[in-house]
Amino acid sequence: MNHTPTALAFLLVASGSAIASGQADLNLARTYNLAHASEEYALLMRASNLAELKVDVQIQTRYQLNTRDDSGTTLASPDDDITAGFSIRRAKIGIKGKVTDNISGAMKFAFDRNGGAGSLETAYLKWAINDDLTLQVGQFKQGLIREENISSTRQLATDRSAVNETFNQDFSQGIELHFGGEQWRGLVGFTDGFKSRNTAFNSATEADYALNGRIEMLIGDADWSQFKQFTSWRGANAGGMLGAALAYQSAGDTNPSAAMSTSMTTGTIDFSYVADGWNLYAAGVWRNTDTGVGADLDDFGIVAQGGVFVSDNNELFARWDAVLPDDANGATGNDFHSVTIGWNHYIIPESHAAKFTLDLAYYLDSTTDSIVKTSDGHNLLADSEDGQIALTAQMQILF
Repeated sequence: MNHTPTALAFLLVASGSAIASGQADLNLARTYNLAHASEEYALLMRASNLAELKVDVQIQTRYQLNTRDDSGTTLASPDDDITAGFSIRRAKIGIKGKVTDNISGAMKFAFDRNGGAGSLETAYLKWAINDDLTLQVGQFKQGLIREENISSTRQLATDRSAVNETFNQDFSQGIELHFGGEQWRGLVGFTDGFKSRNTAFNSATEADYALNGRIEMLIGDADWSQFKQFTSWRGANAGGMLGAALAYQSAGDTNPSAAMSTSMTTGTIDFSYVADGWNLYAAGVWRNTDTGVGADLDDFGIVAQGGVFVSDNNELFARWDAVLPDDANGATGNDFHSVTIGWNHYIIPESHAAKFTLDLAYYLDSTTDSIVKTSDGHNLLADSEDGQIALTAQMQILF
């Protein structure tokens, strides 16, 4: 009998089983290798903290209308000027991440509303030395005027007050040490001075040196997190925060930008109160400027504002502020007052991520005979007459 076909069939079945078994082993090995590689990648991500990297985007788009009477008589400078249109007030993108559990960094770029050019806004690292001591190094806003230190995403009105825009510190390059506990905190800093962002160390536009310090104290049941904004949600704990700060800077000796040495001292005292659906804020600012050529000026600013929720999504607010220059300013020594009223609609309750704001500002006085800062950004334009009106409608998106 010929057994060749039977033997051949047996060999084919055995070979097929072996191949199938080998393929299964190969698939198992590949699965193991992929799982192992995935675990190693996850470990690498955790070790480098890339998994905790956070990207933030801020967009504020506006329609603005401004009407003023500049007593002009020509077509180029007409009487009763009206200016209106859309703009992107702020477009920013930021990155935050950790190096270790106690060392972190942040960087943010802002795009100019006139032309769209991007520039570095903040770039700093933070080292939490312990629970009560943190070191910050890089480019940031030095701790001074509270209204300026509150993010533009968390203001009551579409923009900060005329007082803030006249006296604020803007961004600096330097170092700050933050310290404190549950009921009080403070900071001290050493920087290149006011408005020294993106400058080289030999820039003539920055101070030779600048020192600043701020201290804050809690009153009542509110905690620190509630004072990262002006708004106070319904159901929030009631309490206040008292703050005071002082900054001094000198210029003209090591980075000469003037024939004489100049110095500037800025001080502020502020009080914030938050409660169940309403808030108050008041601050005074003083600035002394010694020009080195005999002029020694003391200028002041006052701002007071408040807001109240009329429903879970809707908040009404009002603000008054005044810039009070030294009489020695001469032609720009007149006072400047303004009043603002407005409405916030929080599309997502208790969140600034999607918010519509409508406000109306009435500027009582002329700008051209005051030190007040004008800008299309906060809808205050140059005007030689009293009674400028500014309407701003803004949509804010954060993600």
